[in-house]
Amino acid sequence: MIDINKLGKEFEIYTTVDYIGKGFPIILPRGARMIRTLRNFVEKEEENEGYNIVRTPSISNSEVYKKEDRYDLQKNKMFVIKNSDEENKNEIVLKPYIQPFHCSIFKENQHSYRELPIKYCETSTVFRKERDVKGILKTRQITLSDASIFCEPEKIEESIKSSILIQQKYIKKLDIKVKYILSTWDENEKENYIGKVEEWDSAVQAMKNILNDLKIHYTIESNARIYGPSILISHNEKDFLRTEVDFEIPHRFELKYTDRNNTERFPVYIHHTVVGSYEQLIAMLIERYKGNFPLWITPEQIKIISEKSDYDDYAEEIKEKLINNGIRAEIDKSNGSTQSKIKKQTKLKVPYIVLIGKSEYENNTLKVLNEENTKAYNIDELIWEVKECLNQY
Repeated sequence: MIDINKLGKEFEIYTTVDYIGKGFPIILPRGARMIRTLRNFVEKEEENEGYNIVRTPSISNSEVYKKEDRYDLQKNKMFVIKNSDEENKNEIVLKPYIQPFHCSIFKENQHSYRELPIKYCETSTVFRKERDVKGILKTRQITLSDASIFCEPEKIEESIKSSILIQQKYIKKLDIKVKYILSTWDENEKENYIGKVEEWDSAVQAMKNILNDLKIHYTIESNARIYGPSILISHNEKDFLRTEVDFEIPHRFELKYTDRNNTERFPVYIHHTVVGSYEQLIAMLIERYKGNFPLWITPEQIKIISEKSDYDDYAEEIKEKLINNGIRAEIDKSNGSTQSKIKKQTKLKVPYIVLIGKSEYENNTLKVLNEENTKAYNIDELIWEVKECLNQY
């Protein structure tokens, strides 16, 4: 069995410190670069799909969760702080999820049907009292790619499909095997769910239509949350991504838009995530690739090793040219022999190790080491090869 926590430390992706506590991993520079690359891709794709990036507070009064009527139900999973402000009797809560904040943004303005769907997205840090925390697999501070869609009831299928398509694009790019689950209600206990029967039936049918149209194999389970059905995407039997409908929250926040007949109506609220938790995703990628990450997300695409300090200026020149061409490159400035540096970078699975010795310095060339061979390049040839590899993703 693969020990993800062991590999995470071995590849210098993250670490844990006993006195900091369980469930609070420290993401090291290599891991932070991976998350930044993944996040940049997600946010670019979301903006291309019409999402507006927002930022919401990590801490707030408990009132926002009471407004959605889930505070008492969820309180045991929240980090709650007693407020010392005499004028404010509300408790303070570290944000466990984003939905009420996005609803508050929607409510700021009056909306017409012509504006819908309205889409918000954010990279959000949330805090949850998770049990059995370990390394990066299950943490108490979680970084999510979170998104909300507010749409007309007639456009629910179109809006959910847009969510599934952006998730599929990401899954394909990462080459991760997943399973789809349509999560609906228990037919024998419909009275325990929020929302009208016709709303549930319409949403579930829309989800079936999408999955069938996209030729996605899926199973159906009667395990939906009380406020709406969802499409779950799992990896290794663990929930990974979710697209869910919430029939309750628009009513709790009194969200309205004006339809074609100038009548006020409640929008449908859809919550989804493109990558879920970045911490969980990093664990999945460590397990999937065992350090040999795809070139587009690997922490450093090129590591430069200078055999002598005499060649450092040339190494800096090479690094600058690579970076100016959008390639992640670093110089290994650590102590140690050339061979020990090569050994370390090989262990870290760096795709291209560039060696600069006397011959390379004098001839304005590079020696590139990778798993397959050792080859001489000039800088333009190396840039072209790396870009060609990146274009394959």
